[in-house]
Amino acid sequence: MNATFSIAKQIAELRERNSLTQEQASAAIGLSRQSYALIEQGKRDISLEELRILAGLFGVSIVDFFMQPADLAKFTQMYFYILKRLKSVPKTKLAKLLYLADFRNYYETLESMSGMRYICRTYGPVADVFFELTNDLFDQGKISITPKNDALIIAPTTRGTGEDLLTDEEKCRLDEIVDVWRDRRTKEIVNFTHEQKPWRSTRDGEYIPYELIIQEDPDHVYKPLA
Repeated sequence: MNATFSIAKQIAELRERNSLTQEQASAAIGLSRQSYALIEQGKRDISLEELRILAGLFGVSIVDFFMQPADLAKFTQMYFYILKRLKSVPKTKLAKLLYLADFRNYYETLESMSGMRYICRTYGPVADVFFELTNDLFDQGKISITPKNDALIIAPTTRGTGEDLLTDEEKCRLDEIVDVWRDRRTKEIVNFTHEQKPWRSTRDGEYIPYELIIQEDPDHVYKPLA
């Protein structure tokens, strides 16, 4: 199922779940019922603003149109896999590497690696569980957090939780992302995410739809343009 049909299916299911007619939904976004019906059939693109209106009408977050089940255990393995490769990394940079891994995976497979939700923040996208997970891992003694200049540096103190939930292809994608950004400053990766369609098209504090990465330049999905 491609991304357009996946979103169309979610829209139809959420409308029906809320006992709304196509006429009511189409009126909310200022379309004729016929044009709206094409959206639910996957034959007409829907704008981000139209999705925002429907999300409010259905009582959900806009990201719910794109979501797969979140897998915290897998996200934690991604977290430690990056730490293993880098030994230590600024906290903000780690958050952005995880974002690039999930959104790149979605670009290539129409599924994110972990299914996590990412929020649009001033310093770029961040998984909604990132800070809580980081605090939990620190409290459990599995990572260290050390202030350095204006950054907090995270390093593993254990071997993590294994890698069995990551496929070979996913490890390869993580390796490629780490290799691109290993020697680049945190400011560079923050600026890079600010230049991408997902962050630029989402309001501060909103969840970022994975679908937006599909509109990105193929050479700008996880690395700067040459």
